[in-house]
Amino acid sequence: MRTGILILVLFHSIGWAQDTVKQLTLTNYLQLVKENHPVALVATNQVEMAEFFIRQSKGSFDPVLLGGIDQKVFNGTTYYSTLSTGIKIPTRIGIDVKAMGDWNRGTYLNPQNRVPDAGLTYLGFEAQLGRGMFTDERRTQIRQAQVALNQSYVEQQLILNELLYQAGQAFIQWQEQEAQYQLAIEGLGFAEIRFDQLLTNASLGDRPYIDTVEASAQLFLRKMEVEQRKLNQLNARIAVENFLWEKGRIPLQLDPALTPEPLIASQPQTLLVDSMGTHPAVRYYDWKLADLGFERKLKIEQIKPQLSVNYNLLTPTPDFISTNYSWANYKWGATFYMPILLRKERNSLKITNVKIENTQLEQQLKQRDLRTKQLQIRNEWNTAFTQAQMAETIANRYRQLADAERTLFLNGESSLFLVNAREISYLSAQGKLIETLAKTNKMNLSEQFITGKLGL
Repeated sequence: MRTGILILVLFHSIGWAQDTVKQLTLTNYLQLVKENHPVALVATNQVEMAEFFIRQSKGSFDPVLLGGIDQKVFNGTTYYSTLSTGIKIPTRIGIDVKAMGDWNRGTYLNPQNRVPDAGLTYLGFEAQLGRGMFTDERRTQIRQAQVALNQSYVEQQLILNELLYQAGQAFIQWQEQEAQYQLAIEGLGFAEIRFDQLLTNASLGDRPYIDTVEASAQLFLRKMEVEQRKLNQLNARIAVENFLWEKGRIPLQLDPALTPEPLIASQPQTLLVDSMGTHPAVRYYDWKLADLGFERKLKIEQIKPQLSVNYNLLTPTPDFISTNYSWANYKWGATFYMPILLRKERNSLKITNVKIENTQLEQQLKQRDLRTKQLQIRNEWNTAFTQAQMAETIANRYRQLADAERTLFLNGESSLFLVNAREISYLSAQGKLIETLAKTNKMNLSEQFITGKLGL
């Protein structure tokens, strides 16, 4: 399996990454996931299958060729030979048009089957005047197939919404761990510079050697922190790669030189827009209700009695488009059927009514639940953004203190303990800032997810 393909090639092909620093943005990353992940492609295939189902249901109205022959020959005598062929064309208005021809002969042919020597053709129709007049299984199936297609579009959006949310969470986690890793490297750089300075000063007699022991311990602690942050960053990177594919078949790896775009605070919009009515999960219930509505119409139709009527104009000319048809030559028929109690039909309709009521209640509950979660996420986002602003201020001030303390230490006016304490406070505050920045981005992603916008 080709796992060594570099994802950078794909980005370059779409005009991305012209800078010296190779950075992957969240927008480009989610676009690649949306276009190439197997789950996204399966969702697309589901839509295509729904389109095929519509075509399949329309096949119920395809013209049908009819034909049949029945013969009896005994001791060289043809008792009877009946042949009937033609075409039947169903229509969307519930009327079936037929063009048929009969060719019958025989010594003992039933008198009602006698036709002219050239045969007898007839053009007619069959219609339902009771049950099936306004709708029937075939017409309902087409309407439900169209609803199923719309449902498949909504399901695709829901699947993509969930997929891109998971992928986005992994990406933001990678951003956070990359920033924490770079912060740990920065802290290690402070410790290395100070350790080298102390060794030089100790060799000149300006500092006691015991300070180099403490600086060495701090150096090893910082190295341990870098290794841990490196592990976290590598694992987060692998989690991001898990969502990267080429056309859903070839897993991809990130270019080792590729890094995520830096974390910045994501600020919530001033106005919270209520878009729950257009959420894919809510619209799914709309289409489900539409499907049940067509089912209900069919159940109402089944309560009616069955009355089937057919009428056919006759002509002795074996030509279906002949103008020799006469209203004086015809045959017609009618059939009637109706259960006395209609218990099956009436209770079937009641079941559908209950399904509709339950679906409406579920839709209202879903809409309320999504709205509540949206409000909660917005509150968390507002708080996280405020905390990020305060964390940035705190980190900047601790950095100023750490820089000042290092200057005093170089001038011999401070101790190693104070310098380490200032740096630890700065590194802790900067780490907290990274966490809050990542949280604002996660809340932004969560709000897009809960409103269903990621799958659009």
